[in-house]
Amino acid sequence: MRYSKFFICLALLATTLGACNKKLDGLLDSPNLPSPTTADVDLSLNQVQLAFRGFWGNASTIGAELSRQQSWFGPIYANGYSPETFNGLWSTAYSSIFVNADQMIPVAQSQKKFIQSGIAKVLKAYTLGTLVDQFGDIPYTEAIQGVANTNPKIDKGADVYAKALALLDDAIVDFNKTGAADRPANDLFYGTQSTNAATAALWKKAAKSMKLKFLMNTRLVDASVSAKIAALITENDLVTTDAQDFNFKYGSNNSSPDSRHPKYAGNYNVNGQVGEYLSTYFMDLVVKEKTGTVSTLDPRRRYYFYRQNTNYANVNETTLTCAFVSNPAHYPANMPFCLVGGNSGYWGRDHGDNSGTPPDGAYRTTYGIYPAGGEFDASTGGAVKLLMGGRGAGVDPIWNSSFTYFVEAEAALKLGITAGGTARALLSKALYASINKVVGFPASIGYSLSNAQLALVPTTAQIDTYVNFVLAQYDAATTDDARLNIIMKEYYIAAWGNGVETYNSYRRTGKPDNIQLVVTTASPGVFMRSFTYPSVYMNRNLNAPTQKNPGVAANKVFWDNNPDNFIK
Repeated sequence: MRYSKFFICLALLATTLGACNKKLDGLLDSPNLPSPTTADVDLSLNQVQLAFRGFWGNASTIGAELSRQQSWFGPIYANGYSPETFNGLWSTAYSSIFVNADQMIPVAQSQKKFIQSGIAKVLKAYTLGTLVDQFGDIPYTEAIQGVANTNPKIDKGADVYAKALALLDDAIVDFNKTGAADRPANDLFYGTQSTNAATAALWKKAAKSMKLKFLMNTRLVDASVSAKIAALITENDLVTTDAQDFNFKYGSNNSSPDSRHPKYAGNYNVNGQVGEYLSTYFMDLVVKEKTGTVSTLDPRRRYYFYRQNTNYANVNETTLTCAFVSNPAHYPANMPFCLVGGNSGYWGRDHGDNSGTPPDGAYRTTYGIYPAGGEFDASTGGAVKLLMGGRGAGVDPIWNSSFTYFVEAEAALKLGITAGGTARALLSKALYASINKVVGFPASIGYSLSNAQLALVPTTAQIDTYVNFVLAQYDAATTDDARLNIIMKEYYIAAWGNGVETYNSYRRTGKPDNIQLVVTTASPGVFMRSFTYPSVYMNRNLNAPTQKNPGVAANKVFWDNNPDNFIK
């Protein structure tokens, strides 16, 4: 009897536990491994935004080096970068941006978080287009499938560009949807706006401006692009004011986490030693090139560059050897070399100078308050240090209103699209937009200039003098090629901090046409019109194409049909 009761109890216990198990089955998801459908869309979007920032910064640095905004050691183009150089760029795109965006977008759609979905599409589209701009043909259709396809085949660059443009259109559809859930809690580009509509409107302008950017790149190879560009300009919904600028915004925290602009973090330190070289050519273009009957100085120079030394008292054969040798024989007479005019103290490095680095970290000119959040140059000199200037609260100028006007000016001149105005009028708008953004930048990040600095802020008359000088050059030009050179040179100057656009526009137009040659040799090989594929791709993908030969002029992206020796 006892045994019968015992087994009956066991049976009842088993039945009860089974029922409990069935009720608990729905609670078995590990909190440490949430399913994609329960993921926090805003946190996922932050991951995409941060990964995009890293991708863009990497691409911008390489582009700035080749377009002579930053120094490039070289001196032979084919050896200037190795496949390993591009591993981080490639991995960030494929393993972070694309994976996280693709997982996040359907969840955002299901939760009616259409603004978040649209933002992810914009960032993904920009990344796709930029990969094509840098590498040409890339995997896309078969990519991001995980174990289902670990060896995706390559797609033609033109096809991927079309996918990127379509993705931007999809994003615009998302931004236009009504009844969306609340906007992102932490938008690292546009900040917190007052309403969903305000956030969506800004991102829609960014998406349409990215369409303009990509379409302009294809103007040499696509006869149908003029109508598409004209439609965008006529619609008048592009980034056209400072408040609409598509910028990633940094903070001033220097640890846990370090939220500062990378160019600030890498150069303003306790050692008083600048870590990077700026380009002698670019500084010369901004500081010295434009002089007329009166000095016509660029109003942005004190914002762009900070000089640790305001003269060349520290120049000697150890610190700056090039100051004691003749200009290279292959340099034209008017080409900048070694020093930037007079006794000004602007200390950089020539393009392709692969000599050893001297003990000049305390003398090098570095990034100023715009865009890196550094120091405003009040001609006082002094070593860099922590917590100096804007403390790193800079921006990545991914697309500014001035860029829109410069591109519209190019379209007016080369394609006859004058819906936004004449090329000359658009050049004027672009110049004022760029200068006003830079001059107003300290206040925009909450940095108060000292009285000594305020005394050096350019006046309205000084800004007008600069703009009128450039417009007079434009008026004096007798060919469209000369006019294009003026537009693109000013675009190049205004794009300080954005090597992506300077590298693209240099390949597209060949301007500025007086750009500094490689300093150490008259035969550096062909300019890099696209990059070799990263080693992480070549070594791990069985369907990867044959590695490109960086010394071959034919390595151009699909939209670049300019002659082989078009640029140097």
